[in-house]
Amino acid sequence: MRRPLSRGPRGGGLRGRESRGRCGLRQGARCLGLPRASRAARARGARSCRAPLPLRACGRPSRPLPTGATLSAGPRWEAGDPAVCAAVEASFHGGRALAAGPRAEVLRDNPRRRLVRLRGSAGGALLVKEFRLGTGRHALREALKERIGRSPAVREWRALSALRAARVSVPEPLALARLEDGDRLLVLRYVDGRPLKDALRAPSKERRRLLSLLGTRIAELHGAGFVHGDLHHGNVLVGEGGPVLLDLQHARRSAERRQRLRDLAHLDHALSYFASRTDRLRVLSAALRLPRPFDAAGRRLLRKLAVFTQARAIAHAQSRTRRCLRPGRAYASVSYGSWRGLRASDVGPSELVLALDAHAKATAAPELVKRDARAVTTAVRLGEAAVIVKEHRTRGLPRALADLVRGSAARRAWRGGHGLLQRGIGAARPLAFLERRAFGIPAASLVVLEDLRPDWPADSPPEGADLAQVVPVLARLAARLRLQGVDHGDLKGGNVYLREGLGGSLEARLIDLESVVFRRNVGERRAIRALAQLNASLPDAYPARARCAALELYARLAPFSGGREQARSEVIAQSLARRHRWTGAGCAQAERERRPAN
Repeated sequence: MRRPLSRGPRGGGLRGRESRGRCGLRQGARCLGLPRASRAARARGARSCRAPLPLRACGRPSRPLPTGATLSAGPRWEAGDPAVCAAVEASFHGGRALAAGPRAEVLRDNPRRRLVRLRGSAGGALLVKEFRLGTGRHALREALKERIGRSPAVREWRALSALRAARVSVPEPLALARLEDGDRLLVLRYVDGRPLKDALRAPSKERRRLLSLLGTRIAELHGAGFVHGDLHHGNVLVGEGGPVLLDLQHARRSAERRQRLRDLAHLDHALSYFASRTDRLRVLSAALRLPRPFDAAGRRLLRKLAVFTQARAIAHAQSRTRRCLRPGRAYASVSYGSWRGLRASDVGPSELVLALDAHAKATAAPELVKRDARAVTTAVRLGEAAVIVKEHRTRGLPRALADLVRGSAARRAWRGGHGLLQRGIGAARPLAFLERRAFGIPAASLVVLEDLRPDWPADSPPEGADLAQVVPVLARLAARLRLQGVDHGDLKGGNVYLREGLGGSLEARLIDLESVVFRRNVGERRAIRALAQLNASLPDAYPARARCAALELYARLAPFSGGREQARSEVIAQSLARRHRWTGAGCAQAERERRPAN
């Protein structure tokens, strides 16, 4: 069957892939979100441009635009007070972008959103949120969301309108618009206040009142039939009337208890970085409307919430760990000759080049820290900071092919270090990593880490150190690694550096990060092997009584299914089998196990 011919200006047959309008004019590109009548035609062969041309067929009358449609480059207002819309349009530069000036202050500007505060408007200051939907990195995805009415700006407008009607403490939505390039504008009443983290530095009485009020505001949100979807301390502003919930573009209607618990788990995890367990419990109990003292049902609900919080912490750490492997806001690409890799955004590229030059020239101490068959380690300066550069060379084709799958040693150390820090576990911070490849296979790699010195390694304590206080710190570190699903791969005293933290307590940080693996869970066999390696690496100067107490502490934090006695026997046996620094002196069980060998 023949392909039908498209109709020409006089009904003749014209073949063509694109539709033709009247008088042979091709239909113009339709602006997303505008009615069909707002499309303009362009002459055959003419180049397309962003601004539609108001052409029409010769000799035919033009059709009027529907009410609300516009062909101007400025915002197309879909809702809002005319006075507010006029105030926002007055700050547009060339009708296309909000211009910074005496009345406009840019608060945030990133690839996804731009926040501008407009001063001196009627009724107070305005906050204009420009969602970069048409000009962002995912324009096609956002265009599809726009088609079904699920763009972030529209979602937030609807949520704010419904929550304001329910008298929930959220910003007042004032106007909603669409720009010609597909971006969206959401205009809110500006809320003047302090971030929640700063407000919680208040005296204890004021802090307790604020935490209870925050829980009440969240309960009101959930009582209105909504969950926030992105509830963390950065989305809470404390104004004159108390906490205000911000950024509700992920808010959705839900009355399920599971979704509300997940909402609270997000906040609980975010607060865990700077708030005590008591403070967090005050927020959660108020949000769940639990009377004190908690009854059995209330305690069960809090335990269930703790499970959601732990799951959120793991998911958040996994997400942040994946992000460190690609350029973004926190990481940037870097090159050095034939080397390619990533650096932290706060590391200057010129300073990094100087540090790598110094590493290449280091041939003797003190710059040359260690040289062996696997790696060359140097201590150099990165600007004003002292850093360690560890260069790995691939040995043999099997290892090179393995690195092609698992990543080079420097890449693994970079990922391991940032993954540990995201999980709240102390480690030397990776500042940059680079690889040199041959035919796509890593031939060499290097990682730049912060120099932890003058911290001291656990297997070489300084004179006068209270070793009985060191062992519990190591036990807590090992237990936390297991609970977080982290297998260090080489957990020994020389890879654990200690320093005195706030209040005189000791803090432990890890080095040699290329063997770090993040698992769903660390089995008991791996955990016992790691404990045995750590115990065997500590010299006999560490008292046996403190070692036993530390193992008891570990078993309370991360219990063994076979019991503490069986685990202790296995740790002692494997420690002695390593024949490292610990000889079993002062441990009766270790001495009994050594007798048959003598």
